[in-house]
Amino acid sequence: MTDILSGLDLIMNAQTIFWVVVGSILGIILGALPGLTATMGVALMLPITFYLPTATGMALLISVYTGAVSGASIPAILLGIPGNPNALATVEDGYKLAQKGLGSLALGSAALASLIGGFLSLLILSFFAPFLAQATLAFGPAEKFMLAFLGMAVIAAVTSKDLSKGVMMAALGVCLSLIGTDPFTNAPRMPFADVLSSTPLQSGIKLIPALIGLFGISQVLYDLERLKTGNLAMPQVKMVYPFPTMKKLCQMWRVILESTGIGTVIGAIPGTGASIAVFLSHERAKHITNKPGSKLDKVGTGSVEGVFAPEIANNAVTGGALIPVLTLGIPGDAVTAVLLGALLVKGIVPGHELFVSNMPLVYSIFFGMGLSLIAMFVFQMAGIRLFPKVLGIPPSLLIPIVAMLSFVGTYAVDGQAPLTATYNMGVAFALGVFGYLMKKADYPVSPLVLGLILGQMLEENLRLAVKLAQGSYLTFVQSPIALTMLVGVTLALLLPRLRKQKKA
Repeated sequence: MTDILSGLDLIMNAQTIFWVVVGSILGIILGALPGLTATMGVALMLPITFYLPTATGMALLISVYTGAVSGASIPAILLGIPGNPNALATVEDGYKLAQKGLGSLALGSAALASLIGGFLSLLILSFFAPFLAQATLAFGPAEKFMLAFLGMAVIAAVTSKDLSKGVMMAALGVCLSLIGTDPFTNAPRMPFADVLSSTPLQSGIKLIPALIGLFGISQVLYDLERLKTGNLAMPQVKMVYPFPTMKKLCQMWRVILESTGIGTVIGAIPGTGASIAVFLSHERAKHITNKPGSKLDKVGTGSVEGVFAPEIANNAVTGGALIPVLTLGIPGDAVTAVLLGALLVKGIVPGHELFVSNMPLVYSIFFGMGLSLIAMFVFQMAGIRLFPKVLGIPPSLLIPIVAMLSFVGTYAVDGQAPLTATYNMGVAFALGVFGYLMKKADYPVSPLVLGLILGQMLEENLRLAVKLAQGSYLTFVQSPIALTMLVGVTLALLLPRLRKQKKA
């Protein structure tokens, strides 16, 4: 109890509250602007933490992190463009709600889901961090490969009425992720490697330009066509009560708990990230709401449930990602790598010793995360009347603004290297045209994006697992965890076809 009070004393002061407010506002802005990421914001704030107490500095960085994760839902809901990969799955139902004129309900639900997911994962972090950290050590290269493979199989199976289209797009995403150099030998592996070795293409296709192209520029082209034919009218946003009712929340208990569990566990596995978590939670919510007799609205039709599931999961990832950082000193993603660096600069080494000798600091980090979640929620709700005004802008003016922000966001990824930045803009435009054509042909874009995100993870863990097994591919069925996920992959690919045959 003394350690808890000491931790609370470290965090509850005017200086910490001020920096948490600054961090939350900055994070929401970064999340809402396509192309600007949580990693960028946390890295920008890192030098400031050198002059702050450790607890205050960590609270600042975590507030930027949680703000950016939550803020990404704003453009996803209003414009159909995810601010960063965390909001990929929010687009489907959030954008449909906005098109129905229920943008304020979607935004309020996303903010509330972020708060719930963050606090539930914080509780898990507080009570079970050491145990979960030990459990994630069971995930070697074979298990991580199968986890990525499972995520891709599920998304390919459920995002299209035609399974072959989903699988084809996922495979194309993996192929695009392999452009560039070999991750083990750093050798160019493209045709005309000698010619291309001096161009930005050798570094591959970066995720942010790809996301902006596939979701932002493709939507601009799609809306331009509708504007030309006179079929585009921006919805009138109704300022309804911004939260689901208490009855609806109680009915969603299973969606909330499962999404929290998925987000926390996947966040705790180093090298996985939120992309798998949001899609898996969205798919689980779809399965729950599609059951006969369910009182919930079906996910995928523009429902609150479809916003809640991914938003809970991506904020649960933030708590889960801190588990290996604090208990093992292993960062789960790029943001937590910066957080780990902030601790090490202060001379604090994460691990068992931290939990034995410096529990007040550990509790102060927990309290700092709780404070950042509250600040994020307050500022998200403060803008609930302001954000939907974007949809009040005439389409003839809004479309060019969205296009300009898309290219500016793409340029900002490598703004200090003009050649690379120009290349990124070209990639975004090319993928935007491709995404527009795929949308016209009724091909799903989400499997392609997930393949692009997970392709490198698939390749590296496949090669490493086989190498550790001395060339044997049996390693993927010798591990109980990997074998279980292989069964899941098989079911994900076979069940849609079996259901279709049964209906026929």
